[in-house]
Amino acid sequence: MVEGHVAVICVAVAALAVTAAALGIVGEATKSKSFVRYDGASCMYRRTPAFGCGVAAAASLLTGQVVLTAAAGCWDRCRTRSGDHRRAGAVFSSLLSWFLAILSACAFLVGAFRNQSGERRPRGDVATYYRCTVLVAGVFAGGSFFALAAAAVGIASYVALEGAAGSAPPGPSPVWWGETSRRGGGAPAGEA
Repeated sequence: MVEGHVAVICVAVAALAVTAAALGIVGEATKSKSFVRYDGASCMYRRTPAFGCGVAAAASLLTGQVVLTAAAGCWDRCRTRSGDHRRAGAVFSSLLSWFLAILSACAFLVGAFRNQSGERRPRGDVATYYRCTVLVAGVFAGGSFFALAAAAVGIASYVALEGAAGSAPPGPSPVWWGETSRRGGGAPAGEA
């Protein structure tokens, strides 16, 4: 059975990820209204709600990742014991979760800043009538997908780390390389 604090952390992170995904979907729906006109020299863009949605989605997702990492006690509790494959798998999952979250946050932020107001010079290599670019479809939607995937992997990693910590046999805590043993008279671990 899952402990109370673990369930609260998981629900909070899931809510933040769902919020990020919803903001990404709203950003995807509103991004197409950013291009205004071409004045012969510059492309004119207006700020759309996609800008705020992208920034808020990235902030929400990264907040959830920080909460998971802090709750897991990582990077302190991520020390693996020899032969503890479940804990090593959970650490790998945590790193994968961070990779997906950073990928998602980058997609949200790229989408947000491409929906910023202002003038931009037309691109010469684009084969459109005005050579003015708009954000391609799917940037916010992809960020939303990766946000949900990052949260799912992160929550699974957190639950696995909590399970590994709860089922660990009692004994001396693992010692980092170079730390001195409290009982051994000051010799570094592995040299005592």
